Amino acid sequence: MSSLDIIANCSVCDHELQFGIIKSKKENVICTNCQAGYVFKNGYLNLLAPNIKNEICTKGMLARTIKEKLHVGIISKNDHDLIRGIIASKYMARQYFRNVVHPTEAAWSARSYERFEEIFITNYLDGILKKKQVTFVDAGSGPGRYLLLLGSKIGANSCKDLKKNPETSRLYQYDEIYEKNLRYVIGIDYSEEMILHSTKLLKKYGLGQFLNKRIFPVTGVAQNFNLNKKMLDSTHKVIVCTFQTLGNQENTELQVQMLKSMKNLASPHGTIIVSVFNRKLFKDFGLKKFYGREVKRTVGEIVGSKQDVENAILRTSKGVYSKWFSKDSLEDLFCRAKISKYKIMDAKSLQPIGGYEEYLKAEEQRKDVFPRAIVGMAQI
Repeated sequence: MSSLDIIANCSVCDHELQFGIIKSKKENVICTNCQAGYVFKNGYLNLLAPNIKNEICTKGMLARTIKEKLHVGIISKNDHDLIRGIIASKYMARQYFRNVVHPTEAAWSARSYERFEEIFITNYLDGILKKKQVTFVDAGSGPGRYLLLLGSKIGANSCKDLKKNPETSRLYQYDEIYEKNLRYVIGIDYSEEMILHSTKLLKKYGLGQFLNKRIFPVTGVAQNFNLNKKMLDSTHKVIVCTFQTLGNQENTELQVQMLKSMKNLASPHGTIIVSVFNRKLFKDFGLKKFYGREVKRTVGEIVGSKQDVENAILRTSKGVYSKWFSKDSLEDLFCRAKISKYKIMDAKSLQPIGGYEEYLKAEEQRKDVFPRAIVGMAQI
């Protein structure tokens, strides 16, 4: 448990954390500088900043106030939008894993895209892990698909069903290089329910032995997440934000802050990878096919205005927000976040990745993924 204060710093002031009973029996982690209190329980650390944690409420007047308008005088506009997202994800984790991100059972409209992201990222990791030790951070980890995927590669006896399944066996197989050089796998998500569910899944899939030793699920806001860099500077950081998570940030400032945080997490030497949906397919695919029965059952029916459609913004009855991007608009966000040495790829420049045909064929990558994918990658 003591390794937790090595992995993460305070969300408020970026100083080190330590364990100890403070303020109340609920808070058992304290910042050594500003005295902000956090909670470690159920196998994960809750790093939501106090000003956000204290305002989260899903019943009564406050919930309605947050959903409908800014809670004036207490929280900022950005915090208000973050809390809206936290409330929208309430009671969604179990269904989200099964219907949206499960490697074999999720809806194909989501699964095919995620499969490409997974082989794209592992293909990159395959190369860099031969040379360096790596800390991997998933910004917006949801129910923990990367925690399971990368955990399966460091745990020979984990994820047995996925290792036996012909579709998933190659991707989820144990890899000695991963066990040796993939030092930490960290998932950060602002939904405590998602993190709790990912913790349960890690135990279910035989990865409990790595929990809070090498695999760390953390509740928190990615824009305010800080690694303890003194302990991790010897590793190459790979920071990912995939499957439209950047577009789920409810305003441009939060999107830029997300990229700035990823840059900070990757510094002084690391890689950031971002994957978002292409607005070219927003009307014909996004509104009609992508949010099919299984996805709608999870995130709610699509609601929105004509203005939303014109701006490629999708909203659902459960409060989920999704902004789709052009290549130029993603590039603009990278520039505003002061990220250099980047490349933005779309259907014209993405190339099929071989070696995983049983998981995602080359023709499926070209047909089902590339037209709606925009991938940004930068070396920090």
